[in-house]
Amino acid sequence: MTNVKELNQLIQKIESEDVVSRAFARQKASDILATKSIDLSLRQTLADHLNQENLLLALKTTVGDDSY
Repeated sequence: MTNVKELNQLIQKIESEDVVSRAFARQKASDILATKSIDLSLRQTLADHLNQENLLLALKTTVGDDSY
């Protein structure tokens, strides 16, 4: 991932309703955040978005076998 278009696609997957897609996107986001060769502004944008999604996820009501 090196451009804004790919970043936006990843952010959309993180926000998706599909639990599996969201989990894979969150893992990829973590990998990107750890990659220093990727532009800092892109990593900061991703980190901000991931943080916001983490806060929203923490506020969700759980049902059944959900882990949150």
